[in-house]
Amino acid sequence: MDQALDNRLDSRTSRRTLVLFTTTLVLAVLASPLFAIYELFIGALGLVATGLVARLRDGTGTMTATVVFAGVLAGSLPYLAAAPFVS
Repeated sequence: MDQALDNRLDSRTSRRTLVLFTTTLVLAVLASPLFAIYELFIGALGLVATGLVARLRDGTGTMTATVVFAGVLAGSLPYLAAAPFVS
């Protein structure tokens, strides 16, 4: 019974994480033409910072921050990859 409850909670958490990542990714892609370089730096520095914080204090807040910063970083990558071919 406990294992079934754990699997259901894990599924709910991963679904929430996926929705949060997708939402952040879409918002970052929409904002990236103007802020691609800033998003790259904010996403990278945020991932490093949340990684360091997660070593000290693990919880839902650090997981949420990690997912948000990963979405911001991933949202800037398509524009940075296409930049050499556009100009």
